[in-house]
Amino acid sequence: MRPDTLMGLGGHPALDFLNSRLVFHRETIELLGDGPAYLDWLEAEHLVDADDRAAIEAGPGLDAAARAAVELRTSLRPVVAAWAAGAPGTPGDATLATLNGLVRAGRPWREVVHADDGLAFRSRRAWDGPEALLAPVAEAVADLFVHGDRALVRPCDDTTCTLWFYDTTKSRRRRWCSMAICGNRAKVRRHRMAT
Repeated sequence: MRPDTLMGLGGHPALDFLNSRLVFHRETIELLGDGPAYLDWLEAEHLVDADDRAAIEAGPGLDAAARAAVELRTSLRPVVAAWAAGAPGTPGDATLATLNGLVRAGRPWREVVHADDGLAFRSRRAWDGPEALLAPVAEAVADLFVHGDRALVRPCDDTTCTLWFYDTTKSRRRRWCSMAICGNRAKVRRHRMAT
């Protein structure tokens, strides 16, 4: 599986963050292996733009940010799984304190810029260290907890896949991270068993 085929399968940036390391049919794929890979992932998820990228590349701590992102992802996986399963009190106070601290570390602000129909606000952030580089991810995870419907957050039904997704289908019966990947494999297995 090519790593670029994994982008966006989660249907929410927080789930795509959890999916940035996966085990798929005994193959492990790590999308946040170093600083440049983490920056590529942030840009592909539209959590940073070209202006942000230039400021981040010029600043300190990109590899440290990637290592911290991997640690954050590892700590959040069971929290999101418990939250999706409806565990009371999830996320806990410690998780919320971590997310809030990371959002503050990014020091967000808004600036006025020219737009097609006049003026508009554009969100900006300070990229002055590894923790600041976790701010967009922390905001995405917080958004999932605040605005997401936990009943629609699900793991892929393929037991050899570790991907999660947000089910936005009309019927709310999505089972696979991707019908083209895991869903098709299941169809092939059922067909082989039937013949």
